[in-house]
Amino acid sequence: MDDKERDERTAALAHQIWEAEGRPDGQQLRHWHMAQRLVQADMTVMKRVRDSEPDPAASPADVTAEAGDGHA
Repeated sequence: MDDKERDERTAALAHQIWEAEGRPDGQQLRHWHMAQRLVQADMTVMKRVRDSEPDPAASPADVTAEAGDGHA
């Protein structure tokens, strides 16, 4: 995700937080920081999922060897 997309997601989420809290005045910075933390957490989870997925170029034998076939 590039900076523009991250900022767009943060802005949309901050707006949702603002609405969910009843549209209070003077809370823009708090909502922005909350949204930033949530977007960062989401990006971290997505990266971990991507990193844990098997390489699509690997052969089935490679994937089985990496995961362990259940035999000792």
